[in-house]
Amino acid sequence: MIRTFIRKLFAISRRLWVRVSLVSVLSLVSILAAKPLSPLIPDGFSQVIGAKAVNPLLNIVANSMLVVTTFSVTVMVSVYQTASAQWTPRAHRTLLDDSTTQTVLATFVGAYIYALTSLIVLDTPFFGENEVVVLFLMTLGVIAWVVLTILRWILHLQTLGSLIETTSRVEAETSAAFRGVMERPCLGGHILKKGGIPKSAHPICAETVGFVAQIYEDAIQEDASEADAKVYLPMAVGRFVHSDEPIAWCSSDDPELVAAIRHHINISTLRTIDQDPRFGLIVLREIGSRALSPGINDPGTAIDVLGRITRILESFGQEMKTPEKDPRNPNIYAPLIDPTDLLEDGFWALARDGAGQLEVQISVQKHLAALNRHCDPKLAKAARDLADSAKRRALQTLDFEEDKERLKAAIDDLAKIDAASAK
Repeated sequence: MIRTFIRKLFAISRRLWVRVSLVSVLSLVSILAAKPLSPLIPDGFSQVIGAKAVNPLLNIVANSMLVVTTFSVTVMVSVYQTASAQWTPRAHRTLLDDSTTQTVLATFVGAYIYALTSLIVLDTPFFGENEVVVLFLMTLGVIAWVVLTILRWILHLQTLGSLIETTSRVEAETSAAFRGVMERPCLGGHILKKGGIPKSAHPICAETVGFVAQIYEDAIQEDASEADAKVYLPMAVGRFVHSDEPIAWCSSDDPELVAAIRHHINISTLRTIDQDPRFGLIVLREIGSRALSPGINDPGTAIDVLGRITRILESFGQEMKTPEKDPRNPNIYAPLIDPTDLLEDGFWALARDGAGQLEVQISVQKHLAALNRHCDPKLAKAARDLADSAKRRALQTLDFEEDKERLKAAIDDLAKIDAASAK
């Protein structure tokens, strides 16, 4: 249950309003801290450091932070809209979770609230000479913090929303999701094979329509263990479900347990990459397919995306290993990821949309040939099948005869490399 709480807390921390609220509260606490810290200030120190300048400094911070915050929000919204229009709307959600942007905006808002509150408090009897000195030193610290944040913001704006930055973020999040799946295959439970749900199990149906966004398997395991029940989860994260459609099956029909399991399966209107690496592959694929559209005609981006997808799938090796005999969640049964689905999510649309472009097809064949040598036999077979399908499609689509011959020659060279590496 603790791990579930941490996951939910981490998800909440990635929201912009949370960081803004935390920094705002911190700014108010720093003002209140001036009173207990005032006895540490020696008498007459106010004239030595020029603490009377605190008022104009606070006015400058309050005025400038309001302008900077408005400007930054405008830039953020513009960048996100541009990225959604140019790359794919699905990348927008990844950009929204950008921690740097959230921290910068939270800093600007927090500094504004600090300055505004300090100006109000200075006109009350609450602050004496020593408190003003503490506030002056704190204001200097806030100004230094704001300056460093502005420099960080300027550097971040150089790449924010760009193609390289967007694809890199999606690749990193997808790789992290794959690592999580590899560390805990089958949600840390047993393998649920096709037809493995007992006929005596009771269905747990969805109450809303949407995507299975998160499954909190630790909480499910704890509740199932207390009830001495088995839980079967055939709906992988990312599946679209309808109301009254079974999202899980349970060996017990206890209403409280059924309600708890349903609560621990989060159904949302949007997919996320956190526990769904297939969605990350789809986002990358959409970026590559958009680049191949006639209006953009950028095969270089598609080739770059193919390389990123291959890097992600290369890390797939350990995921398909059979879970341990004593799994972490012994009361849970869930399916393994199908390698064929992974290849289709990442490569199929790019092979189709780039069927008439020789350079894209050669890249597709090179990356699929590399995955053909993958340690997982199912993934290797799926790569061979997709490479053969892409070859036949390309040979029917390419018009220029020399392009067809060059593609055949490239495939023959790759076959020789595969034969040599197999020896």
